[in-house]
Amino acid sequence: MRLSQITLKDFITKLRTKGRRCTLLGIGPVSKVVTQATFEACKNYNCPAVFVASRNQVDLKELGHGYLMGGMDQKSFVDFIIRMRKQAGYEGPVYVCRDHGGPWQRNRELDEACPVEAAMEIAKKSFYADIEAGFNYLHIDPTKCPLPFEPEDTCNRTVELIKFCESSRKLLDKGPVDYEVGTEDIKGGLTTNETFENFLESLTARLRDENLPVPTCVVAQTGTLAKIDRNVGQFDRQQAEKLVQIAAKYGIGLKEHNGDYLSAVSCRAHPDIGIMAMNVAPEFGLVETDACLHLADLEQKLVREGWIKKQDVSNLRLLLLELTWKNSPWKKWMTGDIKQLGHEKIESDRFLRTLIARVCGHYVYDAPEISEARRILYDNINNFKLADDAERFVIDAVRSAIEFYMRNFSLKDVNTCL
Repeated sequence: MRLSQITLKDFITKLRTKGRRCTLLGIGPVSKVVTQATFEACKNYNCPAVFVASRNQVDLKELGHGYLMGGMDQKSFVDFIIRMRKQAGYEGPVYVCRDHGGPWQRNRELDEACPVEAAMEIAKKSFYADIEAGFNYLHIDPTKCPLPFEPEDTCNRTVELIKFCESSRKLLDKGPVDYEVGTEDIKGGLTTNETFENFLESLTARLRDENLPVPTCVVAQTGTLAKIDRNVGQFDRQQAEKLVQIAAKYGIGLKEHNGDYLSAVSCRAHPDIGIMAMNVAPEFGLVETDACLHLADLEQKLVREGWIKKQDVSNLRLLLLELTWKNSPWKKWMTGDIKQLGHEKIESDRFLRTLIARVCGHYVYDAPEISEARRILYDNINNFKLADDAERFVIDAVRSAIEFYMRNFSLKDVNTCL
């Protein structure tokens, strides 16, 4: 089953032909709740569902699979998306995107400084599984190389991987896919306007020479950076406008990563500038965790007032604090001033531990004790009618956060352009 009958590039062309200025929203499907809320929001706004999954989230079992929803490979992930789409009754286009696909994009490959040839072979194996499963948008990102490399190496490896994906797609008799290139990571070396344009000029020339498709999007640094529970960077409108103009010279749209927690003012500027798409992921996991913690606080009121016994509570808050500390990559999301406090100081600080739980809760949702705690929590909330429905309360909180971006990106009814 194909999730979309039109490539994202063709969709965007139709939007521009009809004079629609909007920015597409790429959503990190960090949980079942986020995925369900996405389809409900897309159905309400009548706009495309765009899911972005990294290799750490979804990958082949032989490559370590992913942490999403108990450990998903590409096939199980696409099957899950199809089920959730049907459950929500959404009938518009769906784009299942590989986010930061390529060599050294798994933590282990990066930490062990995997040699170039071996890392490229791993990347190809992962991309082949993406295409076979039905992914229809691939981010080709070889920029995370832990070994010394030259700027032309990034271009060469990008071309090699696109060529491999195109041959694999034809071998598997799959339809066209969209490609994304570049990176927002400073290590990628593409963050100045000059290096950004040099990369696009060299890349598009090479792709034309080899009769390969020009990418739909290129990623670049616009100043945004998601850390803890906020965007600690600053969206640079002038720089974004320059990057949009440079990319447009080569027939490519600009895509922004790290868009979490931006203000409505910054978001509304995106369609005006011409930014084609933006990714948001950890924010929606945090919103889900915050909704659960709110219900856990209501549950504690029931204990204090004597309505339920201590042994009958979920203990969800304590479990989240414990498991995110032990089993999540929390250091990745902390700012430098927090990390420099040291392990023991952070461990003993209740505020910081709660912050870690909020930011990283989605990494442990599928732990058996968390799943059971949520069941107990929902039952307690529902039994005392503290919400119309506890699970629906959480889903609606996430859906509201998603619709904030859809509203400010002018996505209402863009599917009608098809």
